[in-house]
Amino acid sequence: MYDLIVIGMGIGGITAGIYAERANLNVLLIDKGAPGGMLNNIETVSNYPGLVNIKGTDFAKNLLDQVKDLEIPYKFEEVISVKVKDDIKIVKTNKEEYQAKNVIIATGTKPKFLGLDKEKDLLGRGISTCATCDGAFYKDKDVAVIGSGSSALQESLYLAKICHKVYILNRKNRFKGEKLLEKKVKNTENIELIYEVNVKEYNEKDGKIDNIILDNGQKLNVAGVFIYIGYKPNTDMFQDLNILDETGYVQVNEKYETNIDGIYAIGDVIKKNVYQLVTAANDAVYAVSNITKINN
Repeated sequence: MYDLIVIGMGIGGITAGIYAERANLNVLLIDKGAPGGMLNNIETVSNYPGLVNIKGTDFAKNLLDQVKDLEIPYKFEEVISVKVKDDIKIVKTNKEEYQAKNVIIATGTKPKFLGLDKEKDLLGRGISTCATCDGAFYKDKDVAVIGSGSSALQESLYLAKICHKVYILNRKNRFKGEKLLEKKVKNTENIELIYEVNVKEYNEKDGKIDNIILDNGQKLNVAGVFIYIGYKPNTDMFQDLNILDETGYVQVNEKYETNIDGIYAIGDVIKKNVYQLVTAANDAVYAVSNITKINN
């Protein structure tokens, strides 16, 4: 049995693993995807102290290298459910079952979609939520980015280096992302901003995006559409625990405890005022510190 199982290997989850290992807890990390989580979808991280303009994928690799260096056990498996029996937490994955005294949920978020017809069918065939993953497929082509936040702005700048033209579609009349990114976008020659519009329809040809129709009647001939309209908590596997609010976020107190003794949540999966890499790491330190006090 483990002292602690951490579900999720983004910066919050890995930080929790590091601090648990340093506290001499028997810890296991589990993630179904690539270590680093959303870092793998970010071209450049420029707001983390001590790391100047590091690529998101390089940051993710550094985190995994640290896990390996500390010999922290980890598994690449998908968590199906968490159940509690006599104070023991049973974590079931698609491959195995594990038992622990404590669990930290650090599963982060997943992208939202527009909900239009054909959208899910065209995912990977013209529709994407990751410019750094898929941008190279659209070299010298025209693409559209949907969104108004920092992610939309940052990924548009990345795509502008690869694509012939980038349209940014903003349903509002202003951006809500970082002002520095907005300034760079407005000064990039092959980026065109279109305000107060929504995508009304995707049109395909030969099974791929051919063009999109906006609600102002405008038609854009684009080969790719990158969606950055926000995220929702990745908590479907915890529905039976009765620890989620009406929007799917895990409810915790100031110690990052849920209403179940021994189950904690950190990072983007909880409701808080600021969602940043540094705050996710901070959440992890506090949660592990509380677990360490209890176990001692």
